[in-house]
Amino acid sequence: MGVRVITDSSAVVPREWLSGIPLHVVPLQLAWPDGTASEDRPYSELAATLTAGRKPPKTSAPSPGAYEELFNEVLAVDDALLVVCPASELSTTYASAVLAARSVGEHRAFVLDARTAAAGQGIVAVEAARAAAAGGDVEGVLARALDVASRVQIWATLTQLDFLRRSGRVPAVAAIGAGALRLQPIVRYSGGSPTPVGITRSARRGAERVFRAWQKSIGDGTELTLVAFHCERGDEADGLCVRVLELAPKAGTAVVEVPASLASHTGPGLLGFAWLWDP
Repeated sequence: MGVRVITDSSAVVPREWLSGIPLHVVPLQLAWPDGTASEDRPYSELAATLTAGRKPPKTSAPSPGAYEELFNEVLAVDDALLVVCPASELSTTYASAVLAARSVGEHRAFVLDARTAAAGQGIVAVEAARAAAAGGDVEGVLARALDVASRVQIWATLTQLDFLRRSGRVPAVAAIGAGALRLQPIVRYSGGSPTPVGITRSARRGAERVFRAWQKSIGDGTELTLVAFHCERGDEADGLCVRVLELAPKAGTAVVEVPASLASHTGPGLLGFAWLWDP
């Protein structure tokens, strides 16, 4: 008995971090224009389909009914559960989970709008699950999740904007390159939504901006957790992580390819950091 943490596959959780913690990752659903559907999976498994001219799939959050079924299964074993959701402005995941929690009992099922997304959401979920693994009760696990959600940072860059424009998810970012050639935005995610903080015409410079944003945070704490997430930029992500470890050799780092559910909105060329400094 204990507390189980639940999140969805858009959270970009490193697989190697799942061992030994009570974290359940629910796969999002991919709905293709031809009417077929499939579960979320690494982008590389669907890359040929997306780059061959086929329209990208739409993503859908688990339904309230699917969440309710999962909650009942979890609560038959555990005392309580916490669902860590992406920012409610960008996904219906939070609304679905709240409805399901009401059905099973909000005194045992708790739902958190993490006000972040992608690997930032993943760090919130992992840290909450680590608190649960350490024996924390649901109040302590929720407190840890709230604390991490308030401090986790995400910076990212994109090499193309066509996918983002088509998705309509982040118009403020997609509008940057409207009518322009090869503009690549630098984006900071905070307060529940992405905010453009710069533009570059070079993928290398974009990656350097992300690294420097992290570098400026050195001194914010002593224990670093960092995820380098990417879509078809694995070598660059690996290289940036090596540079991070040169400056913070005790950091817990991981490089993760984003799932298709996220790549369908960003397209190939996404590269970002999500990080947390603890005291």
